Amino acid sequence: MERGYEARVIRGRILKILDLDYPREMGDVVIVEALREGEIIISTAVLAGYLDYLEEKGYVETRETSSRELGMTMKMAKLTARGKDLLEGNIDPDVGVRL
Repeated sequence: MERGYEARVIRGRILKILDLDYPREMGDVVIVEALREGEIIISTAVLAGYLDYLEEKGYVETRETSSRELGMTMKMAKLTARGKDLLEGNIDPDVGVRL
């Protein structure tokens, strides 16, 4: 699969995964596991780049959170109303996201 095409597909999958829990947020580990079930294998570090892109477009919001008990930091993401509109076809399609 061509790299640019693959990135667009992954971005679309991420939005669809976040839509499952809309309007609540989801942790990066959960998103990575959901992608893995769809046979897309990426790390949380790679996912962060996709989330940054989607956030710049206004489709998701993210925040960092940490757990003292677990000794780790997690990125949380949630679909925005604009992201929901993109998924529902209420705004013009985005060539950078394949749905």
